[in-house]
Amino acid sequence: MTPLFVNNNDWGWTPPNAIVFTSSQVYGIPSYWMQHLFKESNSATLLNSTLQANPPNPLTASAITWRNETDNDKYLRMKVVNFGNSTVTLNISISGLDSSLQSSGATKTIITSRDVMDENSFADPKNIAPVKTMLDEVCENMDVVLLPYSITSIDLLRLQTTDSENMLSLKVRIMNNITFI
Repeated sequence: MTPLFVNNNDWGWTPPNAIVFTSSQVYGIPSYWMQHLFKESNSATLLNSTLQANPPNPLTASAITWRNETDNDKYLRMKVVNFGNSTVTLNISISGLDSSLQSSGATKTIITSRDVMDENSFADPKNIAPVKTMLDEVCENMDVVLLPYSITSIDLLRLQTTDSENMLSLKVRIMNNITFI
């Protein structure tokens, strides 16, 4: 098992190490930030979700519901990985929520880079790191843009309801595929 931390002056293990440090600097490697996105997945409820693509695209997706331990708010989280070199616009269709989505408090967090060989360093410790923005429109049908070579996490704040998690279903359908040249 590789260690979590590695001193930049003593690379006893070959990468991957999640956090690189010296006596005065520190940075997380890209996979550290990806793992950071999945930290709420423990004790979350995995939802049935489908990803419909026509034509097939290099995407994978999952959906969970989870409760933020800090403020006790409940969220629906969708994580989508775009393995391809093209921007993809998804149409997300959510059913079974019975209007329990709040119109505010939704966020989109993206980890991406223009080149799959990019890394973080002491000179640029956040070259590849999460960028969180607020979502403007929250509804049961919405479009989300996925950048090339990215992982995108979408958190939708839910009203405190008693409906069963098993009643939720999530459908994600690719609407458009735009290629950068």
